[in-house]
Amino acid sequence: MKDKASFSIHTLGCKVNQYEGEQIIAEMEKYGWRYVDFSAKADVYIINSCTVTSVASHKSRQLVRRAIKKNPEAIVIVTGCYADSDRKEIASISGVDLVLGNEDKSKIPYLLFEKLGIESMNGDGAKPATSLHTRALVKVQDGCNQFCSYCIVPHVRSNLWSRPIPEVFDEVNRLVAGGTQEVVLTGIHLGLYGANTGTGLGDLLARLVEIPQLGRIRLSSIELNEVTPQIIDLMTSSDKLCNHLHIPLQSGSNRILKAMNRHYTAEEFAERTDELKSKIKDLAITTDIIVGFPGETERDFEDSIKLVKKVGFSKLHVFKFSPRKGTPAATYPEQIPGAVKDERSAALIDIGRDLSASYASSYLGKRMRILVEREQGKYLSGMSDNYIRVYCEGPREIIGKLVTVEITKQEETVLYGSIKSSQVAKSQIGNRGK
Repeated sequence: MKDKASFSIHTLGCKVNQYEGEQIIAEMEKYGWRYVDFSAKADVYIINSCTVTSVASHKSRQLVRRAIKKNPEAIVIVTGCYADSDRKEIASISGVDLVLGNEDKSKIPYLLFEKLGIESMNGDGAKPATSLHTRALVKVQDGCNQFCSYCIVPHVRSNLWSRPIPEVFDEVNRLVAGGTQEVVLTGIHLGLYGANTGTGLGDLLARLVEIPQLGRIRLSSIELNEVTPQIIDLMTSSDKLCNHLHIPLQSGSNRILKAMNRHYTAEEFAERTDELKSKIKDLAITTDIIVGFPGETERDFEDSIKLVKKVGFSKLHVFKFSPRKGTPAATYPEQIPGAVKDERSAALIDIGRDLSASYASSYLGKRMRILVEREQGKYLSGMSDNYIRVYCEGPREIIGKLVTVEITKQEETVLYGSIKSSQVAKSQIGNRGK
């Protein structure tokens, strides 16, 4: 195969998968491969798959067939959770060359060399140059042992693993040196960071806030009972921790929560989120919720609506239940018809949009700290600490910078404002009061 042969990758699914996809790109480039867009003709296609829902599995198969159609002579590799859960099904697709589980992702360059019968692609083994990203994902944990009844993930990522604190610290330092302002800590079950090692997520955060030039740290997702007093203290004392927590709810019905194998009641969830809001100023809580779980009645669904409104989430991610082969919930009786799932999903999405708009409106006339990410039309676009999209006018030079914006206008869930200053600590900004 010619020098500087091309490869492409398409990643589906969670932030952990996105991070691992970026690592695959870095490793491939390190050994001399040339990255091209997935829509282009490539010598190697990598599908970094997801199987959390049947839709994700279907998209993974579509991508495989698209790659084969684009270049029938290409080497096609499927990795990720779908490769772990349905290896035989993927291998049966004509044109697929390698099916690799999550544990083998890091071996992709070497397995390619082996398949091609070569020792290198004339890469020099040097790390590729770091490109500027205002926000970077950093995987710190893998594995889940919770085994919610609907979830396939613990079946394909069951081994708990945590990166050592010094290793994470070094990676974040390198990212900051390359211009990154915000890191998003990700994990399959982030709150289990440090399990069985004598450390915890709070210990990691305490170390990371010591990095002088790091602007913000955001947690990708965390379970209700894993927001420890140490994490709360850090969120209240450090301006580097975003006042935003994504805490999955999944249902507001105690009966359904029990069937899901979730370890809290609706009442406990409401009480705990009230407590967090009382302790952490301007805290935004976003969530995931599933509709159409087997046996979900209209009353169960109404319970979910009531709890969603009571908590006052700033954003909802609504999912329709998707039976996954190998999970208990896939065999539960009283599976809900698709039309009912569609109706309930649409209703909750509307409620979520109203909640997001209401939350955003409370910042009119206030100042917010924004990380400017990109140009969008005549505006610059960025995200606030508490995960609100904000547009403002200003020079391109402030892309990648933290700025203070005074909010002057709202359009649905989006805010507009004027820039007042840059690199200002959260404690100096007149955010939303209690």
